[in-house]
Amino acid sequence: MIKLENVSFRYEQRAQATVKNIDLDIKPGERVLLAGRTGCGKSTLLKIMNGLIPSCSSGEFTGCAYLDGRPTHVFSPSQLGKIVGTVYQNPDDQLFAMTAGDEAAFALENQGLPPEEIKARVEETLHKVGLAGLAERNIHALSGGQRKRLALASVLVTRPRALILDEPVSQLNPQAVSGFLDFLLELNLVHGITLIVVEHRVHELAAYFPRLCLMSEGSLVYDGKTDDVWSFIEGKGFLGLREPQCVTLCRRLGISPPLADAGLLAEKISAGLGGQRPAYEGNLPSLCKPGERAILADRVSFTYPGGQKAVLKDVSFAVCQGETVAIMGNNGAGKSTLLNLLAGLEQPGVGSIELLGGSVKKNRHNVAYLRQEPDLMLLCQSVREEIAFGPGKTAESIADTAEKLGLTKLMADYPLALSKGQRLRVILAALLAGQPGLLLLDEPTTGQDCQSLLDIKDLLSFYREQGGTVLFCTHDTELAAEIAGRVLVFEEGVLIKDGPPHEVFTDCEATGRGGLNTLPMLGLGRLLSFPPMLNVEEVAGYVRAASMGRG
Repeated sequence: MIKLENVSFRYEQRAQATVKNIDLDIKPGERVLLAGRTGCGKSTLLKIMNGLIPSCSSGEFTGCAYLDGRPTHVFSPSQLGKIVGTVYQNPDDQLFAMTAGDEAAFALENQGLPPEEIKARVEETLHKVGLAGLAERNIHALSGGQRKRLALASVLVTRPRALILDEPVSQLNPQAVSGFLDFLLELNLVHGITLIVVEHRVHELAAYFPRLCLMSEGSLVYDGKTDDVWSFIEGKGFLGLREPQCVTLCRRLGISPPLADAGLLAEKISAGLGGQRPAYEGNLPSLCKPGERAILADRVSFTYPGGQKAVLKDVSFAVCQGETVAIMGNNGAGKSTLLNLLAGLEQPGVGSIELLGGSVKKNRHNVAYLRQEPDLMLLCQSVREEIAFGPGKTAESIADTAEKLGLTKLMADYPLALSKGQRLRVILAALLAGQPGLLLLDEPTTGQDCQSLLDIKDLLSFYREQGGTVLFCTHDTELAAEIAGRVLVFEEGVLIKDGPPHEVFTDCEATGRGGLNTLPMLGLGRLLSFPPMLNVEEVAGYVRAASMGRG
C-alpha cells in the first residue's frame, strides 16, 4: 500500500534533514502506529506517505516513495485523496464550511454524486464518528474534539483505501477514545482500510495496533511488534515513548519481560502473593487554610449569544491558593467555557466569580491562560521574542523557563515552524515567565511526548510551590491522578463531582457520566482484590509489603 525506499527530506529553510534514510513497507490492511518525541519528523513522514512531499513542499527530497505500487509523484492531488485520506493534528487547518453537514459533503459534491447519495453518506459518516444529529451545527460551535471528528468524517466520506491520522485522539475524552478506536478497528477489519496513526498516547492505543514504528531525530529506530517495544525502550527515555502503567509497574517490581496486559500481570502478581493482603491506609488529601481563597464561583450559568441551551448551569465551587485542580468531562461539557469565564473573556449570564480577592475584571492581568487553540496565541518571529513578549518578565525568568521546558536550543526558531508539541511549550513558557498568580490551562499536554510531559509536570509543581494556583482541563486521567489535588467533573454544563482524585476516580457513577476511563492501577487492583490505589508507586509499595508479609 505504501512503500518508502531510502527516503530523506530537508525543508528549504533548514540545514539538516527532518527525515533521514527511511525504509518502510506497509501492506494493504495493516494497522501501524507511528510514535516518537515531539519534533522527531513524524508529521513530515506522513506528508511523504500521502504524496504532499515532495509535490507540495519546497525542499530537498531523495529516495523513492510509492503509493498503491506507483510513485507518488505521478498522482494528481485529487487522485491521491481517493487512495489515502489524511486527518492532520489541527482540525481547523482543514475545515472551512459553515456547518458540519456541508463540510462532510464537500468532497462528494466535487465528485458530482447525486444529492440523495451525498445526503445518505454524510448522515452515515457523521453517525459513525459520533456526530449524529449535528449536520446543521455551525462548525465554530463545536468543541475541539468534535471538530477533530468532523475532520475525520470529511475524509472518510470519500471511502479511501488508506487512512493516515495525525494524533486523532489527542482532544477526545477517554470513553470517546475507546469508542473511536473501536470504530477505526471496524474500518480496518470490515472495510479493509489500511491505518497509519501517529500518537503520543501509545499506552492507550497499543492494544489496537499490532505493529509500531518508532522514530528518533528523523530516523526509524524500531519497526516491529508493539508488544515487544517495551523491552526495547528500557533505559531509553530519550525516545519519549509513554509506556502503559502496567509496564512501569513491572519495572518497579523486577518482572521481566514487562507486561502491558493487566490480566496477565494480575495473574503473575497473584501467583507471587498467594492470599496475602496487608492493611492499607491510603493518602489523605491536603486541605486549604481558611482565607487563602483564589477563586469563588457562585451559582454561575452561561449561554452563548444566540444559543438555545445553557453551556454552564448553576456552577459553584471554590479554589484555594496553591491548589492544582483538574477539570474533566466529556467533549462539550463546558470545561473550556468555564476557563473563558475565569479569564474574563466571557461574562457569566447568572451568578458571580471572585478572582484572587477581587473581581475578574480587576485581577485578570494576573491570570495566564493557555487556550485549546494555542497557535492563535503565537505572535512573534522567534521563540525568544515569544517568551519575552508581555510585561513583568526578566532575562533570568525567560532563560530559566525556556530551559525548564527544553526550549533553549530553539530560541532563534520561528515558533509556527515548530511541531505542535513544541509550539504549545513555547506558549506555556511565555505565560509562566510572567509569574502569574493564576494559571489556566486547556489541554496542556496535547501532543506532548513522555519527556515533555515530565518537563511540564515538573514546571507546574515548581510553580505551585511558589504559591501559584493551577486549573487545567484534561482528558488524561493518569495525569490528573498524579498532579491534581482536586478534580471537578462536568456533565453537560453541570458540576456533578468535586473532590480529591481518590474520591472522584473510585466513584463509578461520576466517572461514567463524565466520560472518564478507569485508571489502570485501579483496574489492576480490582482484579487482585487490592484496596483502591491510583498510581504505580502505591501499587508497587503494596505488593512489596504483601510479599514481605508472606515471607
